[in-house]
Amino acid sequence: MDFILAAEHLLRTYRERKEALSHTLASGGAQDIEQYHRIVGEIAGLNVAEQELQTLNKNMEESYD
Repeated sequence: MDFILAAEHLLRTYRERKEALSHTLASGGAQDIEQYHRIVGEIAGLNVAEQELQTLNKNMEESYD
């Protein structure tokens, strides 16, 4: 169960960071194209990490059953 709590914490953290980055982009906060690309890349990376964590979480839950 400790894994599930850790996974939930990480998912919450990833989602909060993605929301903050998306807000930065939506409000025109990227100072230049390099920063824009960095932010978009970070969001993409967080999406991949979130998906992998969700898959791992699902697999762990199924193994407990």
